[in-house]
Amino acid sequence: MNPATIKIHEFSTGIRPERTADGGWVSRGFTGQYMNITLASVPSAVERSIANREFAVTEGASTDRPAIIGRVVGSGEDAWSVVAVVTRGRDEIGRSLSVYRYFLCQGDNNLRKILAWWEGKGMPRFDPFDSREVGQPNLFDVNSAQPPNIQQEALALPVDSSEPILLEPKHQYNLQTINTLAIKKFNTHSSGQTASWAFNVEALEQPRRFQVIQAASQRAYEILERAIKNVPQFSAPVVADEEALKSAIRGLINSSQVKPEAVQTIADALQNQQIPKEYWHSLFDAQGAKTAINQKIYSPQMVRLITLRAMVIPETLPEFLAWLNVKAGKKPDDNQTVSLEFQLAIRDLFPKNKLVDGIKFILPKLLEEEITPETLYSLLMVKGSAWFVCRKDFTDDIQSDLKLIDQIFHSSDPEAILASKSFKLGTKIWQELMSFWRLNRYHNNSFNRYYKPFAELFEQLETYSISAYFYQVSDGIVPKDIYNKTSSHKPFGLRLKPKVSLFETFLFFFQENSEHFAILAVLVPIL
Repeated sequence: MNPATIKIHEFSTGIRPERTADGGWVSRGFTGQYMNITLASVPSAVERSIANREFAVTEGASTDRPAIIGRVVGSGEDAWSVVAVVTRGRDEIGRSLSVYRYFLCQGDNNLRKILAWWEGKGMPRFDPFDSREVGQPNLFDVNSAQPPNIQQEALALPVDSSEPILLEPKHQYNLQTINTLAIKKFNTHSSGQTASWAFNVEALEQPRRFQVIQAASQRAYEILERAIKNVPQFSAPVVADEEALKSAIRGLINSSQVKPEAVQTIADALQNQQIPKEYWHSLFDAQGAKTAINQKIYSPQMVRLITLRAMVIPETLPEFLAWLNVKAGKKPDDNQTVSLEFQLAIRDLFPKNKLVDGIKFILPKLLEEEITPETLYSLLMVKGSAWFVCRKDFTDDIQSDLKLIDQIFHSSDPEAILASKSFKLGTKIWQELMSFWRLNRYHNNSFNRYYKPFAELFEQLETYSISAYFYQVSDGIVPKDIYNKTSSHKPFGLRLKPKVSLFETFLFFFQENSEHFAILAVLVPIL
């Protein structure tokens, strides 16, 4: 190949496109994978930058004219020059969405070459039907490029500020000029940022991560100006070594081999009560968690990231289950297998109390039927699950709370008991059960179906005394096979009533009234 010829690869947001009558397209959903890709895989430095929202326009803020974003990512031999063309599209019901077509070339000095090729090709934008094949990049002879038209007045702008240069729409500069200005600012005052610029944008998710920004309109200029000046007033918690914590997260998600010291770094930080969940969210979002969830990106790195987030931040466990499509009774797919292998590798090193907190958090979701008993069963019982270690603690906590409720409703001084003891799972989850017990004092045939998922879960867990208890609460009777497997027919102070057949009902009635039937047998012949 001619030494002056470079390879310009590309890939696009993966959607399920459908042609429209006017020759356009609508999206029927994201695929979670890139499409029209010319590489075997997206370089890790590029994927990380995308995940960190460094190319992202704010959803709904794109215009009919595409936004163009240029950025150098990575370093050394893993450096790439990337230009993203952001187009506004629609889904099948008319909602707006932003889709991206990325052009990239290896090396940190190739943004201008990509722009020259792109402009020479008629400035192609996102087109789901413009098929591309792996191993077939775009070839460009750099000697064929016309000298760039650099607008010199732009180069006179001051570049020594740590903030991005924000250009008003009345000062329109061409792409090569903006790229040159961004490189000049990078060389003068990089502020830790790579050479990067954004053209014709309404709003950006990470505006402070650019050297130069060309606003699409006056309104966009004002929005971007406020975003740049309003640095988030997030009070960073006391972290002994924040970089070590970030490095530990990156190390765990980027390798299939778990380093115990990385898990220990996270475990130590979890013991710091001064670190709020908002800070943990910021760490995971910086690695691309929000993007992976919203765009359904299932690379092994993102699967491990979202898995780790669910373990560290218990409130995200339901989102993890939905994103990974965890369902009981089905063989784990490739993504779920990656997650389970990761969970198994770190669970013995991870603080068990955080995992127990996750189970406690999703119990109301179970009772409100937002998740199924089978889903929670798979968390507690599937081989490899990190939450497997929680089963005994979870069961013990349930038993402890049911014993406490029994004491309260069979005590002459329930207030004294409540003052001296507390519920392991909190009071909110037991409010309906307390109401059941109040009614049960006067109507022993009362029931409350709110707790039926608990009955089904503990039946699957083969903890039959708890299962029978909640069947009695929810249905007023207990399936006979469950009843027969309980060691006590009055667990936690609640008398169980087995479900019986019509014949068994008749037989029971006959046995209970056998004396009456005997008297009748004597009297009938006399009469």
